[in-house]
Amino acid sequence: MTPLLVVAISLLSAFATIFSTAPFGLGIAAIIAPACHVYIACNTKSRSTILIVFAIQVPLWLWLEFWVKDVSFVGWIGLALYMSFWAALFVVLLRRVAHAKRLSRLSIVLTAPTLWVGLECMRGIVIFDGYPWYLAGTGLVDWPNAQIADFGGVWLVSFVVIAWAAGVACWRDLKPLTWTLLIMVAITSALYGGWHKKGPIPKRLPMALIQTNVTQSNKTGRTEQQQELDVAEAIQLTVQASQGKTGQGQSPMLIVWPETMLPGAGFELTGIDFAPWTASLRPLWMWSGEIRRLSRELDIPMLVGSHTWTGVTIDDVDGRWLRTMPHKNFNSAVLVRQDGTTSRYDKIFLTPFGERIPYVGLWPAFESWIRESVGAAMLFSLDAGESPNRMVVDGVQDSETATVRIATPICFEDTVPWVVRNLVWENKERQVDVLINLSNDGWFGGSDAGRLQHVREARMRCIENRTPMVRAANTGQSCLINARGTVQEVATVDGQLALRTSSILYVSPVSGWERPWSIFVCDSVAWACLIGSILLVVFSFKTRSASSHEYST
Repeated sequence: MTPLLVVAISLLSAFATIFSTAPFGLGIAAIIAPACHVYIACNTKSRSTILIVFAIQVPLWLWLEFWVKDVSFVGWIGLALYMSFWAALFVVLLRRVAHAKRLSRLSIVLTAPTLWVGLECMRGIVIFDGYPWYLAGTGLVDWPNAQIADFGGVWLVSFVVIAWAAGVACWRDLKPLTWTLLIMVAITSALYGGWHKKGPIPKRLPMALIQTNVTQSNKTGRTEQQQELDVAEAIQLTVQASQGKTGQGQSPMLIVWPETMLPGAGFELTGIDFAPWTASLRPLWMWSGEIRRLSRELDIPMLVGSHTWTGVTIDDVDGRWLRTMPHKNFNSAVLVRQDGTTSRYDKIFLTPFGERIPYVGLWPAFESWIRESVGAAMLFSLDAGESPNRMVVDGVQDSETATVRIATPICFEDTVPWVVRNLVWENKERQVDVLINLSNDGWFGGSDAGRLQHVREARMRCIENRTPMVRAANTGQSCLINARGTVQEVATVDGQLALRTSSILYVSPVSGWERPWSIFVCDSVAWACLIGSILLVVFSFKTRSASSHEYST
C-alpha cells in the first residue's frame, strides 16, 4: 500500500468519524470509519503508516473538541493529541496480531473488535477515570441494532460495529461461515431492536424543564448584578411554566432548572452561618430563600442545580476584602418542596479535568501550579458525593397520584455507563423510575454539535437501563428520551431547536420497568476485551510474521 493510499483511506476514516457524530449521526459512517483502519492494519507494514494515521487524526479531534479551546487552549491541544493516539495504537496492535502466524487461525472479525473495545475500555474506564464519549457503539444509537445495549451495554454494540467494520475491510477474503455469522448478527439484532414488550400501566411524571441561556463566562465570573438578571429570568420562566400543561393535558408536578443555575452556597447554610458579615455576603445565602419562597407560592416542588457548601470559613484579609472557603463544596441537584424542606444528590463522578484533575490531586501544590499555568478556568476544587442519593416526587398513574422515584445524574455523569447504572439499580433491583439530568452545556460555547452529541451519549444510557431520561440543559438541548433511547420531545423556539436560547419544555415521561441483562453483565464486555487484547498482543510476540494476507477471515 502506497503512502498516498494510506493518506486517502485515513482521510476517509476521519470524515466518516465526523459524519457518525452529531449533528449528522450516520450509522453507516460509524462502520466505515473503523473499517478504514482495519484495512490499513491488514495491508501495510510500513512504520510511516502509523505516523500518517496519527497525523490525520489530529485535525479530526481538533475539530470535534473545538469547544475546549475557549476553556483551555492547552487542554484543547492535549485532548486532541490524546484522542488521536488511540486510532494509531489500534492500527499498530491489529497489524501485529493480524500478521502473527501463531494467531493465524483467529478471524479478523474477532480480533479487531476485541482490540478496539479493549482500547475503548482503557480510554472510557481506566485512564484518567474514563472519557467514554465517541465510542464506536454510540455511533449506531439511531439504528435498531443498538438496542442490544440492554444485554452488554454500549461495549457490546461497539464490538458488533467493529466486527462489521472488519467484514467490510476484508470482504474479499471472508469465509462463507464468517459472512453468515455477520449477517445473522445484523438481522437478529435489528429484529430484536424492533421488538419491545409492553409493561404494566406506567407512572407518569408531568414536569416543566426550564432551559436557560447563560454563557459560561457569566457562570464562572458572575457579578452580583448578573446573578440577579440570570435568576430573575429563570424565575420568570418558572412562573410561566407553572401555568402551562404537558401534551397529556396535565399541569406540571415538578419544575426543573439546569446544573448550577442557582448562584451562591446552596441550601445548607443561612445568613447566620456568614455572621458577622451576613449583609456583605448576602449573594452567597439569599438565593436559597428565594427558591423556597417560589416553590411555596407556586405550590410545585422544584429541582434546581446548585453548589452546596457544608460549612464555611471566612477570613478578613487586611480589612479590605473577605475570603470565603467552604469546608465541603458539592455540585448538587436539590429538590425543594413546597414546605421548604429539601433533599439533594451530590455529583459522584466529577468530570476529569473539569471539576478535578485526576492523579494530580495527590499533590496539592503541583495541582495549584497546573491550574495557574494552563489558565483553565474550568478547573475548580469540588468534593465528590459519597452515595447515589435518590429522591421521591408525586406523579400520576391511571389518573391517581403515585410515587415516582427519580435519580439526577449531573451533566457529564449521564455519559458514564457505571454511574447511571448504579443510580438506577441496587442489588439488581430497580430503584429509579425516571432519570432527570441537569446539565450546563454552556461549556460548549458556540458548538451546537457538542450539545447534540451530549444527547446522543445520554441516549445509550437509557437503552442500557431501559429507563427514560429528561435533560434540563443550560443553552440546550433540553429533551425527553424514552427507554428505547429515542428522543421523543425537544425544546423548540418558533419550530426550531432551542439551542443557545431560553425555552420551556413540558414533558411527561413514563416510568421504566424492565430489568435488562446489562445490569448483570455491567462492563464485563469491555473488561473481557481488554484482557483479550492483552493476551492477543502477548501471543503475537516471539512469532515469525506471516505475509500481509496471512490472517484468518
